[in-house]
Amino acid sequence: MSSPSAPPGSPAAGELNPKRWTMLIVALVAMFMAIFDFYVINIATPSLQSQLHIGDATLELIIGGYTFTYASLLVAAGRWGDVFSYKRLFMLGMGLFTIASLFCGIAQDGPQLVGVRLVQGVGAALMVPQVVAFITVTFPPQERPKALSWFGSTIGLAVVAAQILGGALLSANIASLGWRVIFLINIPIGVVTLLFAARLLPNTKAARKPKQDVVGNIGIAASLGLAILPIVVGRSEGWPVWGWIMLGLSVPIAVATVLYEKGLPARGGEPMLDLSLFRTRSYSVGILTIVGVMTFYAGFIFGLTMFLQFGLGLSPLMAGLTFGPMGIAFAGASLMARPMLMKYGVRVINVGQALLVLSTVVLLIELNTAGNDTNAWEMAVPMILGGLGTGVTLPALTGVVISKVPPQQAGVASGLLTTAQQFANTIGVAVFGAIFFSALGSQPSRSHYVHALEVVGASGIALSLITLAATFLLPRGPMGPPRPPAGAGAPPAAGQVPAATATAKADGPQ
Repeated sequence: MSSPSAPPGSPAAGELNPKRWTMLIVALVAMFMAIFDFYVINIATPSLQSQLHIGDATLELIIGGYTFTYASLLVAAGRWGDVFSYKRLFMLGMGLFTIASLFCGIAQDGPQLVGVRLVQGVGAALMVPQVVAFITVTFPPQERPKALSWFGSTIGLAVVAAQILGGALLSANIASLGWRVIFLINIPIGVVTLLFAARLLPNTKAARKPKQDVVGNIGIAASLGLAILPIVVGRSEGWPVWGWIMLGLSVPIAVATVLYEKGLPARGGEPMLDLSLFRTRSYSVGILTIVGVMTFYAGFIFGLTMFLQFGLGLSPLMAGLTFGPMGIAFAGASLMARPMLMKYGVRVINVGQALLVLSTVVLLIELNTAGNDTNAWEMAVPMILGGLGTGVTLPALTGVVISKVPPQQAGVASGLLTTAQQFANTIGVAVFGAIFFSALGSQPSRSHYVHALEVVGASGIALSLITLAATFLLPRGPMGPPRPPAGAGAPPAAGQVPAATATAKADGPQ
């Protein structure tokens, strides 16, 4: 993979871009929008079903169709950013996402909404991997952990905001739009972001155009797609045979793709899936840990949202406000995550994950004690503990995973990272959703909802304990830039990159 260029004012040019933090805000808006739209649909479920008169299968496709295209294309989109420039892919993705949001907001029936949600997922896949790529090529090594911690914070804040802001938007019922407002709100935000992106973001290009890896593109997308689709619609369809066949096929296709990618360099090709990234323990173990954290987080948020709205009968606004303590705790913890990581190392991640386990234990105790008398405010303590744990863990983990990735691998590394996160989201909602509804039964009462959340919580503790153990495998050394290959001489000075990177063509902001 060839090195991305550095625009004037970037680290490769020998001086820092004075607008790099403003650029980061613009890029993080895309990350926020993509995650927000994945989670906000959960709180709009009752409104969607009543107004569009759709069944469970169509609802699952509305929720999961977005995930299907989003997760399937993330790795490919990361590589396309390396090839065609991060700015072009970012703006193309944001434009497509914004247009698709408009058509989501005016959809007249379930099938129409499913179709445009697929397109919306494509837009999200194109823009999201470019965010980490921008961070990697724009910020010098000493500032990169701080920028990456904001990336991790944005993910968690978007999850909580989807519940709070989504509930507020639905309850306000602006212009009697109902559920449509959760999509239409993306239009002004997307347009403004595009205007700022056009002016601020650097248009980096590779010094030469890498060879295309068509087989790798198809293999990765196919293996992910075959795994995701049955997970998304399996429960509502009664786990049909074709779903198990697709899941079974995804494994050999994935293995064949990895073997093909591994041997491609020897045949003179340039693989899209850069397996060398996984030789770094901070990247490989960090990715697996993030999968565990996000699987639990996504699944538990889904189960809790169902419990609050259907079990306790709360309005979307009140259900959203119940997540307020978690949001405040997350925001505060995420601000402390980076300096704590720099001071105490990955022990911060150990503590954060332990807090997540503790939060679920406290919730189970309260559910078991209160039973049918459980109310939303009794969940404040476990919500705060969960917000603190997630707020520390996600930003710190993101910083650890990307900290040693070379700039020339920024696009594909970020594509793999965001793919892992989104795949974990999908698995979390599907698996914990299946556990929740299985425990709920066919004629649920309030006590059944309490029991279902208890089962989800107990399952979540088991997964969180495994993830906690994985955090102790993370490297204990300080975070920093990747070491140069043997014989490459001393590492570049702070704010600079190797000469090979500096020779790439730079067009600068356009």
